[in-house]
Amino acid sequence: MAYEAMYTKVRPKTLAQLLGQDHITTALTRAICNDRLSHAYLLVGTRGTGKTSTARLLAKAMNCEKVLAAQKSKQPLESFEIPCGKCPSCLSINSSPDNIEFDAASNRSVDDVQRLLSTAGLAPLQSRVKTYIIDEVHMLSFEAVNSILKLIEEPPPNVAFFLATTEFNKVPQTIRSRCQILNFHLVPNDTVAMYLQKLSKSLGVELSKDAAKKLARLAAGSMRDAVTYFDQCYAMADKTISLDDVNKNLGLVSDSDLDEIILAVKDNNRTALNESINHAFRSGLSAISIAEALIGRLRDVEFNSLKNRRDTELNFIENFSAEIRKIIVEMQYSGVPDIIFEMALMKLAAPKISTQTEIVPVEDAAQIESLDDIKRCLNELRTEISDREKTLRAALNQANVVSFANDILTLSFTSETVSDMFNENRMAKFEEYFSKKLNRPVKVAKVLNKD
Repeated sequence: MAYEAMYTKVRPKTLAQLLGQDHITTALTRAICNDRLSHAYLLVGTRGTGKTSTARLLAKAMNCEKVLAAQKSKQPLESFEIPCGKCPSCLSINSSPDNIEFDAASNRSVDDVQRLLSTAGLAPLQSRVKTYIIDEVHMLSFEAVNSILKLIEEPPPNVAFFLATTEFNKVPQTIRSRCQILNFHLVPNDTVAMYLQKLSKSLGVELSKDAAKKLARLAAGSMRDAVTYFDQCYAMADKTISLDDVNKNLGLVSDSDLDEIILAVKDNNRTALNESINHAFRSGLSAISIAEALIGRLRDVEFNSLKNRRDTELNFIENFSAEIRKIIVEMQYSGVPDIIFEMALMKLAAPKISTQTEIVPVEDAAQIESLDDIKRCLNELRTEISDREKTLRAALNQANVVSFANDILTLSFTSETVSDMFNENRMAKFEEYFSKKLNRPVKVAKVLNKD
């Protein structure tokens, strides 16, 4: 027997099973109970959120004998009762000639649409309502859209249309204005994870909580994608599916490997970074895939830092993410993306060089007058001057304190070359720094002493 994909097995059988779309479930349940269903619906949302499944459920509900009886008797129904799935109409809907479903991506011309809709004016053969489900309706050509406008606006009796699209902005306004619009949301990760764990139990397999969360995050709001990922892991599983099983089966870099890269960059540890990068490449993924996974992991760490209000870590993550995004763009146009990725990370992990001089004032600065104290302050200042001002620091290393009187510091140089290095600009900068050091205005003079 041919294998059936799991996502087709677990399609919603009732409106209550439509996960993550409570607003649509509630609205349609009320409309069905009050017999207020429209003749045309436009179902809008990203892939795997339940658009086609909802269209099929509505097609069933319009012909369900239990629903029809409840409408006649004014008896309310719950969402788990719509459709019943037991009456002859519900059981035969998939093979019924009155339920027509086609893909506009492959049937987009005028001839295709007119051929498929040619029987719309005829009475239903078996069902109460003839239903047309058109997937990816935004793919219809301009002429094809015009050919069905009148049919959707004023359909024959007992005919309903369900148009599904993933790109609402491409659907002509003439179609939108003739339909009731149902907007499908991305399914929350928590909802997806809980469903996958429930599904795994029904199959006799234990899916760990971390593994379920990883699958939900990968699905990015698409329930069909989540079930497909789970199906792949389930096919290769024994009795349990762990986070490691998910990473291995789907060819993903583990969060621990990504955390090691982040930590190595943060600690400026190039040796550890080299080992982490090599370990990540063993997954078989490309450098671009690893970089994209790294951005996703940085996003998770950033939200965790927001909860704990760690501002310093947030700055590091934001800067790191910005650099990785730049790297990805560069890798896309390079023939050696692996090398670019490695070298860029190594550069990020390089020891940070101080680019700003921070002067620490001495204690009891007002009491400092002796030459010994002045020499000590000058030695401290030499270490505080940043690498960005190497020339100034080099000149001061060759300077000798001659005197300090009336807040005027006199320095001597034995070399005319070094004295020239200590020019007016650098002398002014030194005066600024030394004034901060002593916490009072200080002037500087220099003399040349070649003896």
